[in-house]
Amino acid sequence: MNVDNELLLKFLEKMLLIRKFEYKLVDLAERGIVRGSIHLCIGEEATAVGPCMAINDEDYIFPNHRGHGQELAKGSDPNRLMAEMIGKENGVCKGRVGSMHIFDRDKNILGTQGVLGATISMTIGVGLAIKLKEMSDRVVLCFFGDGTTNTGVFYEALNFASLWELPVIFVVVNNMYGMGTRYDQTCKIDIYKKAELFNIHSLILDGNDVEKIYKEMTKLVKEAKKESKPALVELRTYRFIGHSVFDKKPYRPKEEVEKWKKLDPINRLEQKLLSSGVTFENIENIKLKTEDVVNNAEKFALESNYPIFNKDLEQ
Repeated sequence: MNVDNELLLKFLEKMLLIRKFEYKLVDLAERGIVRGSIHLCIGEEATAVGPCMAINDEDYIFPNHRGHGQELAKGSDPNRLMAEMIGKENGVCKGRVGSMHIFDRDKNILGTQGVLGATISMTIGVGLAIKLKEMSDRVVLCFFGDGTTNTGVFYEALNFASLWELPVIFVVVNNMYGMGTRYDQTCKIDIYKKAELFNIHSLILDGNDVEKIYKEMTKLVKEAKKESKPALVELRTYRFIGHSVFDKKPYRPKEEVEKWKKLDPINRLEQKLLSSGVTFENIENIKLKTEDVVNNAEKFALESNYPIFNKDLEQ
């Protein structure tokens, strides 16, 4: 499968949008405007864009608790998503849920959860509904982190997906840390190998190569729809910041962080585009465009009203 520069530029635009959106959330959190825990995917943008660009609008996703990138990649409105982060009435969930419980039915985003692994069992339900209703043109993607793969519900979901032959794809964003604990300190088995125990097709990919992810996910999606068979893909990547916005990540060696920053998925794609004839000005225009989108989203959110939970107060 050949991926032309036009499509690669769309990948770049989405990844830049995600990163700028999330750095704006850092700023708003430090100013006390965004409250509560905010979990970001800075450095992991390719793991959101690659899979979500490989599916259709009619397909479903369950993002994980650091799912802003997945939501933006699937098409959520940045204005409404930003408003939700601040708790405004114009938010995608009317300001009621905040960062970790986003549900966007218009985009078939079926909800995030703050509970580790909660969406995996829901994915099985949606996959079963797709099969029973004979919706052969649909698939459901479930995003979760490496830490989730050590929970019981993960193995139960693999078993049912295999047993019932469901059109579901488990997308494991392996950033090597479950909160502050390295994955290799919690399990000796590579994640993708766990799916093989249930005869589920699985593979491991460079989570910072958005083009490769898109190509392989496109194949998996096509197979899942045609054969009604599950799959698991492990995307190895790295988040540049801590577990949440105020986590200073003292548990991570500075050398490790710097090593992974050199593998930045956005810089990597920029260099590929430049080497294939795309101009520097073209890339800069995309950066300016996404900057404007995020700034407008901030303005929209700040100028929106907070919800009134007791309607009697309006009288």
